Amino acid sequence: MLTIALEQASFHAYHGYFPEETIIGNDFILDIAVRIPGTVPVDDLSETVNYQGLYEIAKAVMAVPKPLLEEVVYALSDLLKERYPAIQQSTVTLRKMNPPMGASIRNSMVSLEKEY
Repeated sequence: MLTIALEQASFHAYHGYFPEETIIGNDFILDIAVRIPGTVPVDDLSETVNYQGLYEIAKAVMAVPKPLLEEVVYALSDLLKERYPAIQQSTVTLRKMNPPMGASIRNSMVSLEKEY
């Protein structure tokens, strides 16, 4: 298997359950890793997953506020597979930095591993 990934892509977005989160937003860190068959060497971009395409999908999904981070990672994984049918497995991890919980917490995290 061949793994293509984006690590620690930063976004300011408006995901969150509480109304103030949809107004002021928060900083998020996103990791995406996808796996495709890797039985032969790749020598053309059309034979792999373009990580610029991964970022474009992530940017579009992050721009649409959702109440739950779980909704975000599921939407991302679905769109990844739709755009790149060769993907056989994906891991999408989303961290909300400094979640508004009244405590000193670096980040909350939701991660989805999916086999297709």
